[in-house]
Amino acid sequence: MSAVAFIELRGNAWGRFAAKLHEETGLGLVELLISLLVLNIGIFATMGAFTSGAVAIRNSSRISTASALADKEIEGFRDMSYSSSSFAVGTTTANQTGADGLTYSVTTAITGGAAQATSGSTAVKVVTITITDPSSGRRVYGPASTTFSQCAQDLTATACAT
Repeated sequence: MSAVAFIELRGNAWGRFAAKLHEETGLGLVELLISLLVLNIGIFATMGAFTSGAVAIRNSSRISTASALADKEIEGFRDMSYSSSSFAVGTTTANQTGADGLTYSVTTAITGGAAQATSGSTAVKVVTITITDPSSGRRVYGPASTTFSQCAQDLTATACAT
């Protein structure tokens, strides 16, 4: 075989390869693979959005339950007498089960206070409630504070400033 024949064969091979590149056979398969790749990326992005949404809903449910527990505690203090032993200055911690079935640690701190110009009382107590998740130790709600006045419960001259 001569060198000229070899060059001609090689030229024909490149010509056939170039002709195949211009043909459209097999092009549908490449388009299909690209569209599947784009579709998978979209599906994974949607799954990520649903997952983060579920986490946000779970967290908001815990905060809502903790808020209800704190409200229940504050209402309990509103129902008791200012001089009750349960209304004594100090800090208490108790575990309570919420409506969602999870257990929360409710810390209640009661501090005594002097007369405040706005309350009109000679004695006030400040109740601060903090609710944490005992399994993780993270604070879920609070601290939330409410001020209770002795004057608001018993309207005697000794309790209320004139």
